[in-house]
Amino acid sequence: METQAPFVLPVGPNPDLQDIKRVLVVVAHPDDIDYGSAGTIAMFNEQGIQVSYCLVTSGDAGGDSDGLTKDQRIELRESEQSAAGRIVGVENIHYLRMSDGQIEFNLDLREKITRVIRKEKPDLVISQSPQRIYERIYASHPDHLAVGEATLSAVYPDAQNPHAFPHLLDEGYSAHGVKAVWVVSHKNPDTFVNITNVIERKLEALFKHESQIEDKEQTRAMVEKWCSDIAKAAGFEKGQFAEAYKFIQIAH
Repeated sequence: METQAPFVLPVGPNPDLQDIKRVLVVVAHPDDIDYGSAGTIAMFNEQGIQVSYCLVTSGDAGGDSDGLTKDQRIELRESEQSAAGRIVGVENIHYLRMSDGQIEFNLDLREKITRVIRKEKPDLVISQSPQRIYERIYASHPDHLAVGEATLSAVYPDAQNPHAFPHLLDEGYSAHGVKAVWVVSHKNPDTFVNITNVIERKLEALFKHESQIEDKEQTRAMVEKWCSDIAKAAGFEKGQFAEAYKFIQIAH
């Protein structure tokens, strides 16, 4: 089947992909990226765009009866996320190892994310929505909301302001201006990525999180339904799959 162009932009002056060379994805937990954006990441890597990840927690609270200690669960879930990243071409992952389920929007979190942004110097940042969606409460985990708000604050103004966290300059992390942000799980998305050609890679990456997935077929059906519904909303042909974002312009 002939696929649509990768991006449909009904709203907003999205930057041309030729201007996007480096991407940083910032999320709260292992598997957040693979549920929301693994197809997009695979598409980026196929186009030679360098992608890095920043995981605020390592999912140490994500196992009700696995019998693991906190440290063992961190090791397991980081291993799963690293394996998932390799499936879609990502090797560079920053693990901040903050406490799962206890993330708050504050200056400490802003500083940590600002450091990673200044180190990686992305053109585009992808992160979670700071706005609670009552119709999809699982997408609005408190950690997601805090990471989304902190990431937006780290992008603007912190990363581009040399006077924000001035000790980062002493560490060698100069100010950096991000061009745009794509927000995952937003109530009103306006940017759609056609992932039809890489849907199996998205699922393969997601299935690397074995500790979190009890029924692969049920998960496959759920994710395919999500991505099919997004593709329909984007106006893609029947039988195609997509991921969706809200575009926020930063640099002019």
